[in-house]
Order: sequence, then C-alpha cells, then structure tokens
Amino acid sequence: MTVNNVFIIRRLQGLDEMFVAFSAVTRMPYATCDEETFNDQVWIFTDQEKVQEFAKSHTEKKILIMGVKVKKEEAPMFYMNLFSMGINEIVFQDGEAQHKLELTSVVKMPDYEKLEEKQRPILNPQLQLSAIYFLQQLRRPGVEPDKAALKELEEEMSVNLVKSKYLLPVDIQEGKDGESTPENIRLIYVQNKEGERFQPIFSDTGELMKHYRNKEQKHRLLQPTFEQLPKYMIKDVQGYVLNPEGINLILKKEQIEILLKYYNKQ
Repeated sequence: MTVNNVFIIRRLQGLDEMFVAFSAVTRMPYATCDEETFNDQVWIFTDQEKVQEFAKSHTEKKILIMGVKVKKEEAPMFYMNLFSMGINEIVFQDGEAQHKLELTSVVKMPDYEKLEEKQRPILNPQLQLSAIYFLQQLRRPGVEPDKAALKELEEEMSVNLVKSKYLLPVDIQEGKDGESTPENIRLIYVQNKEGERFQPIFSDTGELMKHYRNKEQKHRLLQPTFEQLPKYMIKDVQGYVLNPEGINLILKKEQIEILLKYYNKQ
C-alpha cells in the first residue's frame, strides 16, 4: 500500500459523514462491476452535491439512484454490510478526485473460519450480489431490458438461491411457566398492499436486523436450505420474501418448485 493510499484511507475513515449512492429499486448500495478489473464496487462521496450529480448522470439511462447519508458511528455496520453483499471495492469520490480502494484496506473482515462451524454466521454474498445486479436491470422503469443479459443474470441468481441457507425467524410466545414450547412457536408472515402474504427470510443477520430493528419481538432463528423452504411454508401464504427491507425479492410457491425441479436434475 502506497503512502498516498494510506492518507486517502485515513481521510475516508475520518469523515464525520459520507454520502453513498443507493439504488432506489433495491434499497441497497448501488453496485457496479469494473469493466477492466471486474471488481464489484459501491460509490462513496464526501459531499451531497457530488452524489446528486452522480444520480443525475444516471437518470437518462433510467437508473434511479439516491444519496444516503452515513454518519461516522454508522460506518462500521455499513462496511460490514458491504462484505455480506459481496462488494470488494469502494470508489471514493473526494471532491473532484476519485480513488479506488479495496474494501479490506478500509475495514477488516472478521475471520469466521476460526469459529466452530455452528458458531459461524450465515452469509450469502454471492446470492446478494447476483440478486442486486439482476434486480437493478429488471426494475429499471420504462426500459425494455436486454433479454439475453437479463437471462444470464437471472440464471446466476437462481443458482445462488438454490445453494444458499437462510435465516427464518419464528415467533416464540412464553407459556404460563415462562418457557416456550412447540405449541407456542409460530411462523411469521408479512402482507403487501394487495393482501398477499409472504414469509420473510433473510440472507444474513444484517438484513434480519433491518427488518426487526424497531420491533420488540422474541425470535428463534431456523436455518433452512432452499430445499427445506416448502417444509416451513404456512398454508395460506403465497411464498417467501427475501430481505424485505432490502432487495425485497418475492419467491412464490410455484417459482420455488420450478427451481427445485430444474436444479435437482443438474
């Protein structure tokens, strides 16, 4: 690492606040893939005006971007969430100067390999990243997507969906003696504006915390594989919703069945 890079990294780490380019259609940091290095990037700015200029430059392409302020005390969690979504590079726009920094040079990723397998947190960076790229293209308003490119992105996401393990919260209600029993464990669902019900599942703890940060509920977390999802599906729901506060990816019963049949034949 050069002396200049050390200075730039310290500059970024010392900001009282920074502005991050977020995708309006995924509610996640806007992700790009560098055409030369193929690094997966997010964009960070030192001032609001620059992120607004960045957003405006993408409007003609029907790419909806908004600037989100991240305060210094929120930065550690923000960076950890970048790891969980598969990002490995930061594009840091400091005034007129632009710098590309490895994420691991800005913040250290915990070494979960040192933990016993049952203690390791569930992380699905490949799933998160492939879903983000797919949805950033699919949800562009008023644009007919490139079908071939979209199909390729969807296939990559589908492979990651099937091979991932998830966090599935269940509601635990205490019995008369203060203890929980199987009869007091209930599966949870959310409802959309059309009245459709979906059970929330999560790719990682960060996404789970987004959903329940303002809700005082006691949960037990199941960790089903994709193949096990039908087993835990409530009778009167339409399916699952992955990361409802983030990508909000709907997985209907029929889609889950199709994916399981297709990839079980591979």
